[in-house]
Amino acid sequence: MNRSPSSLVRLDSCPRKTAALFAGLTLIAASGCVTKQCTEMGCTDGLSITAATANKSWAAGEYTLDLVVDGSEVSCAYSWTNTPQPGGGVFVQCSPTVSVSIQPVTRCTERSDRDSVSQSCVPIPGQFTQLLAIQGTPARVDVVARRDGAALGERSFTPGYQTSHPNGEDCGPACRQATQDWVLP
Repeated sequence: MNRSPSSLVRLDSCPRKTAALFAGLTLIAASGCVTKQCTEMGCTDGLSITAATANKSWAAGEYTLDLVVDGSEVSCAYSWTNTPQPGGGVFVQCSPTVSVSIQPVTRCTERSDRDSVSQSCVPIPGQFTQLLAIQGTPARVDVVARRDGAALGERSFTPGYQTSHPNGEDCGPACRQATQDWVLP
């Protein structure tokens, strides 16, 4: 069947756009091709142990942490003057997979203004926590904490890890992480 250009039905702008959209959606649906975009946010396996005293004070002194991580011994030592450093506290890399840091406890306030939300955090004077970060997924971690040679506390941890997918379950990576709290005297 041969049609001349004069025998074709002319469509106005709106019906023409609707027809083109319908044809495009039909083509996509027929091909079954729906692509998913994954972000590239990373994550690592790890255990975080937050140690604090009941009143969050952290006395000045020479601190030692002796750890046994799945049978491997790690020791860590640092000095704490009870004087916060600009931007935070103390950070010590104890081994390639274990680090400890002392950070100020902060009080945060949130403010909403129409379509935006902002948050502001300020340190609480004299209050600190110790964060022990262990890479990997150890089944058991034993820790002895000392200040000036005297034992502050001793505890064993057998963490329960949660799997997270920062880019969604259909995208990698998947990471296993656990957090534990430890109240020292």
